[in-house]
Amino acid sequence: YIQRAIEEHLGNKRNYKQVSQGQAQRMQYVLRFKLQAWMSRHQEIVPEHERTYLRRAINQNPDKLARFRMSLKAHKTPWKMRPIVCCVGTFMNAWSKWLDYYLQKLNFFVPTYVKDTSQVLQDLRAINDLPSHAYIFTANADAMYNNIDTAHAIEIISSWLDELSLRPNFPKDFPLKAVKEAMIIIMQNNVFEFGDMCFLQLLGTAMGTSAAVMWATLYFGNHEVKKLLPTY
Repeated sequence: YIQRAIEEHLGNKRNYKQVSQGQAQRMQYVLRFKLQAWMSRHQEIVPEHERTYLRRAINQNPDKLARFRMSLKAHKTPWKMRPIVCCVGTFMNAWSKWLDYYLQKLNFFVPTYVKDTSQVLQDLRAINDLPSHAYIFTANADAMYNNIDTAHAIEIISSWLDELSLRPNFPKDFPLKAVKEAMIIIMQNNVFEFGDMCFLQLLGTAMGTSAAVMWATLYFGNHEVKKLLPTY
């Protein structure tokens, strides 16, 4: 298990950088300061009860690091391991939950977004006029989360948020500036431990953090809306 973790994931110096325990704790200290400064800067647009939630997360788990683990992709040949950074119980994930709450409000701007497999099946069964020779095709991205360039995703999603904010149906209570700042800090500071080792993720989506799914959805959704759909 440990060997697989290093060979398949953590040994990739393009994606991960090993840091010492002391460096990881200093990063945690800086991130606590950044979260507190962020709350102070945006106290006019981030409601008091949401700031209370984040302050409690800092007080309850000021030093807890996320933990790296893996699950087995048994359906793959040869089989592989899926990387997961378990952020549960960390103050950074509380901040990520806050971010995810607001990003979820933008689902309807992604026309290709589906909630789950049940929705896909429901939508397919509702189609009644398909010819007998119709086929359904699916596609899958290889290690999509790992391969999303963080800097490029920040640029694309931030720019798209600015565009969407000009639309009349954009959520009125959406704290745009606070969301963009939180997104950058959370996605650029995925610090975690594996056994007695600590790492900083350099590239790819911060796996395991609550906002990761919506981050990837908005990133690829922008590509679909602006590049793929116009060609059909």
